[in-house]
Amino acid sequence: MKTQYLFLALGLLLMACKPIEPTPSTPGDNTHAIVPDPEWTIYYNETDEQMANPERGFYVQKYYTTANIDEVASVDAIKSSREVSQITLYLHSYYMADTVTGSDNYMASDLSQQFLERLDQNMNVLREAGAKAILRFSYAYHHNNRKKPWDAAPEWALRHMEQIAPYLAKHADVIFCVQAGFIGSWGEWYYTTNYPYNPSQDEGYEPRWPIAEKLMEIVPEDRQICFRQPQFKMRYLRTHNMEEAPLTESEAYQPTIKARWAGHNDCFVSGEGDVGTYHNDEEREFWAQDTKYTLMGGETCKECEYSGGENAIKEMEKYHWTYICNSYHPAILSSWVSSGHYETIKRRLGYRIALDKAILTQDPKAGEAFQAEITLHNSGFAAPANKRDVELIFVSTTDPEEKYIYPQTEDPRFWMAGEKRVINLDCTLDAAMSGSYKLYLNLPDPYESLHNDPRYSIRLANDSVWEEATGYNYLTTVTVE
Repeated sequence: MKTQYLFLALGLLLMACKPIEPTPSTPGDNTHAIVPDPEWTIYYNETDEQMANPERGFYVQKYYTTANIDEVASVDAIKSSREVSQITLYLHSYYMADTVTGSDNYMASDLSQQFLERLDQNMNVLREAGAKAILRFSYAYHHNNRKKPWDAAPEWALRHMEQIAPYLAKHADVIFCVQAGFIGSWGEWYYTTNYPYNPSQDEGYEPRWPIAEKLMEIVPEDRQICFRQPQFKMRYLRTHNMEEAPLTESEAYQPTIKARWAGHNDCFVSGEGDVGTYHNDEEREFWAQDTKYTLMGGETCKECEYSGGENAIKEMEKYHWTYICNSYHPAILSSWVSSGHYETIKRRLGYRIALDKAILTQDPKAGEAFQAEITLHNSGFAAPANKRDVELIFVSTTDPEEKYIYPQTEDPRFWMAGEKRVINLDCTLDAAMSGSYKLYLNLPDPYESLHNDPRYSIRLANDSVWEEATGYNYLTTVTVE
């Protein structure tokens, strides 16, 4: 009897130790079975290569003053910077007065035709060379008390904006963004002669709002306007019956003040409050959230304990940085090089989108539906800022002239930084298709003038996908029956 009890006890012990078999999930269960990729899934390798992608990265700053009125941009220099340093952005700062040397200025007169023609020529040069402009218009490039005024009276600023407006409309395709400018030294809205200086109350900013509202009129509707401090947007929203809250996804990329007013920080990682950029944590948090859907860029200005590369990367992640000056402040930039952070920053400014995998319709047939489920991720600091087309393109392997382009409704501006995304692209294949085709993903500029220029298409951060001659990203080769 004791032996029987012993065997019974051992049996119960073995049953307790037996592994439990997984139960298949059913609708309504909280369990989720992992569905493996189909065997025909295509996988892609990511690259660390630095690349010249449009509307992001380090920028070159150029000053155009009344003293150097004959100086214009150089096609060769811009092309060289693209090839050598992967530069695609230029901050063109136009100063409409020279109160330092006393040469011609337009503080109280119309802009000359020569001034306007240079603006026109510079924009043409950028287009020819494959770059875009960050634009700023202002008056004084100093805050010398003995060389006032620092800006023009509001009526003259508004007049100058009217004169500039046709050129902004004409060259909207090669404008990346416009920095607010017009008020204060360097156009930064701080050291000012003709507006209340550094007011602490909301009503002290009222004289500035006509300038900001005029910018909404003259800057192309699909371009953002960048202000030097978050308080300007916050104060405007608060005093104009708008919700003083960061932009949300549903509000983003609309032709509204809330969606189009962005930021630029020209004293990045240069002090606890970035030398007056921020006045409190509320302003910091506002920009941290708002810049998920609006532009952020600028320059550094003073080396300090906050300027190191590791902290700069954290701040760029937090505030979704897209562009930064390649020359100022030199000590800070040099420290990023020495610490090994410069290349990482250069690689991650703005968007950096890479393919992970693609699952395509098997045995596609002419005249029938074709689907592409593509998984990608964005390891940059920000999403693409401006509207961009998405296309599936089939090109015959035997006749490159046989090409089929299928526009998609996907919006890359929502391919958010630090996120993986699955996009579903589809089309109905042309009934005339037959044979072998290279399949591409194309992310061109939506402006007709730039749409077919490969320099303005997004290059994905993968090995062996970029086709430089067309600006297409190669996915695979398919046979259509």
